[in-house]
Parts: sequence; structure tokens; C-alpha cells
Amino acid sequence: MEKTTVSKELLFDKERELLKEEYANLRNKQKNGFMNSVFFRKNIFNASSRGERIQYKKPKVVWEQTEIDKVAITHSLHQRHADVLSLLHTDNLGVSKPEKDGSYTISVSLYRIAKFMGYKEPHKRTDDVKQFIDELRWTDFVQTDCEGDWSFPILGETLKTKEGFFILISGKSAKILAHTTGIKFNREITHKIVNIPNRLPKIKALVRFVLSNKPTKNGYTLEYFYDKFNIGLNGSIRTIRNQKAKFKKELKENEELLNMFNISYDRSQQKIYYLAQLKEITFELSAPKFTEVDLQEHQFLCQGGGAKTFTEIGKYIKLDALNQEKEMRYYKIVDITESEQQTQQTEEGFTTYIVHLLDIKSKKKLGILASLEGLNKHITFLEEEGEEEEQK
Repeated sequence: MEKTTVSKELLFDKERELLKEEYANLRNKQKNGFMNSVFFRKNIFNASSRGERIQYKKPKVVWEQTEIDKVAITHSLHQRHADVLSLLHTDNLGVSKPEKDGSYTISVSLYRIAKFMGYKEPHKRTDDVKQFIDELRWTDFVQTDCEGDWSFPILGETLKTKEGFFILISGKSAKILAHTTGIKFNREITHKIVNIPNRLPKIKALVRFVLSNKPTKNGYTLEYFYDKFNIGLNGSIRTIRNQKAKFKKELKENEELLNMFNISYDRSQQKIYYLAQLKEITFELSAPKFTEVDLQEHQFLCQGGGAKTFTEIGKYIKLDALNQEKEMRYYKIVDITESEQQTQQTEEGFTTYIVHLLDIKSKKKLGILASLEGLNKHITFLEEEGEEEEQK
């Protein structure tokens, strides 16, 4: 079989079992508090510290390089959401070992998070923290690339029990973490960022962005941040001038704060420089790429055109005749039931069954009439059985 890379639909399928290399990469990231670096690189958090959460009519593009390379989100988020997300990774009470599909849970103390966020009476603000967590759960991160669109919620479901408060990270989100660059801020640097006053949300957003990238000798122009933080992009000439002047004033008045993070503001050049990467910040690269061959050897039953034995629910197959375009597609075995024609036998003398398949790409359910005991040269493709709702 040709060694091609795996499609995003299959790579991020929430129920697919992890390969050994994926598991090792994910385990290192999740137990050591690594986050998906794109959360702070791609502008998903507004440079503000307050504001009512807004659900966009359609995902709002917050970062765009080309028409087929962009990021959007479904709801508005700000720097307090970013504070909570960071603290969930540095100040949790522990994470569970990943399941075979990569899913795991994070155990947290809402009081502890509220305390580190600077609330004067943290025991009275746990509901606020819970609200921030829920708003992260309800927000989808939408990535567009050459393969199309794919999305995932920033956080998964939550569960409150006698043992504590838990956040589920789904198999899909876990796989995405394994296959993206992870970033780890240690507790000390996280607390320094969170403690940047809420009256300086643009300074906080700038620090988060700069530290989430490697230092560059060319630095960043102020124009870059005007565009990134929506400073002076709309309004009258006077309004635009005042907004830019206010940002410059904040930079000038907080140079000492910026220096704590190895960030320098050069007034003469009107540029921001990240002088050297902080030792408190670590990057972890994505899991090694693998091919369809690797995945097939790990958890595929068969390849279209060869012997067809369908025996394990949850496994994957690759066939080329289940759609009109005759395109090679991936399917997941979701159920096996007896056929109404079970008394009939193939020419090899085997009983036939209905194997229910889920198209990984379209999420449509199909059925095929097949033999489970051995080779079956008479597979019948059944009508579509409807669509299965994709669970987050």
C-alpha cells in the first residue's frame, strides 16, 4: 500500500486508539502541564479583561494567513478566560492516565483557581471560575487548512463528585494536543502573567503571545499589535490616534513589568523584542508523523480489495466502493447484527450478517452484508441508515 499520511478525519477521530508514539507524546504533555501553543499564538483571546460572552452567528476568524489557512472561534473570549486555562494546567490537583483513545481527566480545585486569580474572597468566587470553565467548554476552536475545516471544544465536559471537580479532555482534543506543539509555562511564570493587573489586558495579551513563540531577532512592530489587538482600526481619526497613543503610553509606563519577561520596548524603533527565551518556558514538539500503513498495522482489519473479515466493533476498515465517487474512504465498525438473510449462505458456505459502518468523514452510517467467518466475494452494500450526530 502507498505510504501516505493519515487524513485529519482519521487522525483526530475521537475513538481511534493511539499508536505507541502518540501515547508517549501525549502522556508527557498532559502529566507535565503542556498546553496547545496555538491557543495563545492564534488570537483566540481578546486583548480585554471583561465583556459579556458573545456567540457569533458564524465562527469569527481571529487569525488568517491565507484563505485556506486560518483559525476561527464560535464565542468571544478574553484574558480572564486565558488566566483560567493556564491555571488549569499549572495548578490542578492531578491528571489521569490517558485511555486508549487518549481521553483523560483533569482534577481541579475551583477555590484554588479563584485564589490564584487574585479574588479577595476566593471561596465566594468559585461560581465565577466555573462560569469561565463552562464558557471555554462551549467555545469551539475551528481550524481551516488544505483538507477543509475541523473543530474541537477548548475544554470537555465537567463532573462534580464527592471526590472533587473534574474536566474531561476528549479523545479528539487529546489527539490534537499530541499532534501540535505543546507549551509549558511553569507555575511561577504563569502566576506572574495572571497577576498582571486586569486594567492592562493588552499588556497581558502581548506578554502571552510573545512568550508563546520563540525569540526572533527582528522583533514585532507596534503596527503588528495594532492589527492583532484591534487598536485604532475603526473610528474617527482622533479616536484612532488616541487608541494608539494610549497603548504606547501603557508600554512606556510598564517597561519594568515587560522586562520581567525578557521583553523590551524600543521607543525609537517602535518595536517589541523578546530578548531571550525564559528558562521557565518549555516547548514540546508534535508526535511523530505516521502513515496509513502504520495505522493499518496497529488497528485496521483490512484493506479494500483483499480478504474481508469484519469481526471487531470499534476497529477501522478502508474500502473503495461504498460511495458513488469510488473514492478510497475510512469506515469504523460500530455494530454487527444478524441479517434477515442469515439462513442464506455464500458459495463458501458461510452465514451472512449486517456490518454497520460509520463514514469517518461524512459521519453517515452505512451497512454492508458480509460474512464474518471468512472470505466473502458477495458483499452487498445496503442503503444509508441515516446520520449519526457527532458528539463533542
